[in-house]
Amino acid sequence: MERLLVRVKKREKKQKKRPALTWEEWEEENDTCLLENYSDDLDLDILNVSLSETAEPPSDLLSPLLKYQKEWLAWSLKQEESTFKGGILADEMGMGKTVQAIALVLAQRELKKHSSILSSSPSASQELPTVKGTLIVCPVIGVMQWFCEIERCTTKGSNKTLVYHGANREKCTYKLEEYDFVITTYYTIEADYRTKKSKHNSKNSKPRVEIMDQKTDSTEKLSDDGSVDISSSVGEDVSRRRSFLHSAHYLKDADCNTARAVLALESSYKWALTGIPLQNRMNELYSIVRFLQAKPYAYHFCKDCDCKALDYSSFSTKCAQCHHKPARHFLWWNRYIAKPLESIQSNATGRDAMVLLKHKILKNLLLKRTKKERAADLALPLKTVTLRIDSLDVNEKAYNQQLLEETIAKLEKYPRDGTLRKNYRSINTRLQKAVDHPFLVEHNVEKGVSNSEPTVKGFRSSSILNKIHLNDFRTSTKIEALREEIMFMFERDGSAKGIVFSQFTPFLDLIQYSLQKSDIKCVQLVGSTSVSARYAAVTRFTEDPDCRILLTSFKAGGVALDLTVASHVFLMDPCLNPDAEQQAQDRVHRIGQHKPVRIVRFIIKDTIEETILESQEKKKYLQRQVSVSYNFRLLYIFSHNQFSIPFWIYTLT
Repeated sequence: MERLLVRVKKREKKQKKRPALTWEEWEEENDTCLLENYSDDLDLDILNVSLSETAEPPSDLLSPLLKYQKEWLAWSLKQEESTFKGGILADEMGMGKTVQAIALVLAQRELKKHSSILSSSPSASQELPTVKGTLIVCPVIGVMQWFCEIERCTTKGSNKTLVYHGANREKCTYKLEEYDFVITTYYTIEADYRTKKSKHNSKNSKPRVEIMDQKTDSTEKLSDDGSVDISSSVGEDVSRRRSFLHSAHYLKDADCNTARAVLALESSYKWALTGIPLQNRMNELYSIVRFLQAKPYAYHFCKDCDCKALDYSSFSTKCAQCHHKPARHFLWWNRYIAKPLESIQSNATGRDAMVLLKHKILKNLLLKRTKKERAADLALPLKTVTLRIDSLDVNEKAYNQQLLEETIAKLEKYPRDGTLRKNYRSINTRLQKAVDHPFLVEHNVEKGVSNSEPTVKGFRSSSILNKIHLNDFRTSTKIEALREEIMFMFERDGSAKGIVFSQFTPFLDLIQYSLQKSDIKCVQLVGSTSVSARYAAVTRFTEDPDCRILLTSFKAGGVALDLTVASHVFLMDPCLNPDAEQQAQDRVHRIGQHKPVRIVRFIIKDTIEETILESQEKKKYLQRQVSVSYNFRLLYIFSHNQFSIPFWIYTLT
């Protein structure tokens, strides 16, 4: 407390000589917040703030809203009137973030109709005209989910929805202003950004990615051939009224190409939808804060003047705006949040950062509810999670032991030539694959495909099945364990359906081939599946009563899908990131599910899977404290935990 008072006095003394700069005024707000909350918030737990105010759903919304969803609607309407003009909806997965987003759009439209004010907000950019459309950016798998949800939840004919993707998306001549919703993907945004940037590479141009007006077949396959000219369809760039990022945690690295593309978008209101705003480190949250353009947290400031910007182009000698040296500029987030957190255990400014993060950022930007907290509203059926532990057979055990010995020999070599960090992920992946099925190591599809044509009907030419002699096909402990669980599912419920998740798509091919030999009809959905094929696969699984199993990868099927037609989830291998497994479970255990849900996690005893499981539990404990109960005393541990892999291996010998 004394330290803060000293800083306040120094600033007051400085301001007697000259007016306060913008960043100094923001710093003064910081100190006021710290003085108000520092001593009263010793445990740094966010109290569960109860939102008492609700808003009734708009007339064009056909889907009824639960109480907590009406609370969101009231809160989000206020947020759009605030200086933030948006925020983060971080409800747990499966609680209906999509319908809540749609409700906000329709509610604002209804309010506008009854208002004499033509527009409640200026364009995000004073240089760009604003169009009415709402932009939705989501993973590829979520495109049709959003399209169908808008159709299902809104009055027929009340909205025009555009799905923007496909190699020919730039050829459309329809006006963007005609559409109420424009749905696109992170992949498409990035592709258009690269093209636009190459066409506007002058020193002073600021690349903006704008979604062009295109009326496409909603099942057209995505393409990234680098030939898109997004400025050819519309004469000028525009700022949308509202943007939603679905699965906003895709932006966890603000420096990746996808994030740069998304951060270049302009809109009056911005929303991030994600059940997991924090996965591995605190700076992942900055990417979302930067997208929201939250002041001052997302901005760069100059210490010597009022120069500020969301992004500074690289300069070596002086700033292009104020001509001060680079060293005189700082990013607010780094100075007051990120860097202090790095020294939280030894520096009082670390605690300052936690208080600011809680009271100035999260309380103002983020709304998070959990299924447990809102169980009465949701009335979801019971979910049981079973950890099934099996042992390898004699041959598999011998194979894995040999592979483990080879791996340890490599590990002893890597530190000497400095390649340990470069190789540790591939080491872990190889060991995990061997536990699933030795074929995944013996016939690595990344080494090339032996046959150009499929040898098994219904499988891709790149399938692992084209690299093995089918007469020599053998099952594995994991596959047999899965078969037992599926048969158990059939016995308990003759109409039940299940979803099989794995990190390794070749393993899904082996599983599918084995199940089909047992006359179990299944369909597969992986990352290489085209948009049209994804839609067809989900439709078949949903509507065909004989199609009982959906096989998918955690990446392709773990997000942005509503699969409540299934009531069983089979997780074939443990993920280093436990959030991936939780997302997979929430494809089934969500609003709309009426059957009890059973989750089966498969683990092989005395293998790397047990050590991954232990690491998962440690990480989940920290995540619960940070993301759910918001115990910020653990932020340092969470931000610095590497959960390294190679050192686990020695525990297996």
